[in-house]
Amino acid sequence: MSAVVFVGTLPHTVGAMFTQTIIVEKCVGKPVVSIPLYEMKKMAKQIAKGKILEKYKSNREWDSLFTLWNKESRWDYTANNPRSTAYGIPQMLKMPEDTPMLKQIELGLKYIEHRYGSPSKALAFHNRNGWY
Repeated sequence: MSAVVFVGTLPHTVGAMFTQTIIVEKCVGKPVVSIPLYEMKKMAKQIAKGKILEKYKSNREWDSLFTLWNKESRWDYTANNPRSTAYGIPQMLKMPEDTPMLKQIELGLKYIEHRYGSPSKALAFHNRNGWY
């Protein structure tokens, strides 16, 4: 097993937005990219926070989204609800398991805006009903 440094885009979970140096290990002749889940969660939060602050210019909305998605998935882009078809960070129904992390965030934010108008209203609904 050998290790090399690879500079390029992160795996499909983030998409082509971010470039970072990562370690790639060669196993059985195939490169394997290893990024710890806690790092992926950290990136997801940074991406979502940027989008929320750009749109709403409000830390309250960011705090609401943070709390909502922490309740739903703990910001895990691979979170799978065994009692429904909900998947990913926003726990959207029927989301394919190969949906990139960035796309999950975008779809979740669109859903919140369309259905509730803002993350704070989505969180209030969730607090009353146990789902959003």
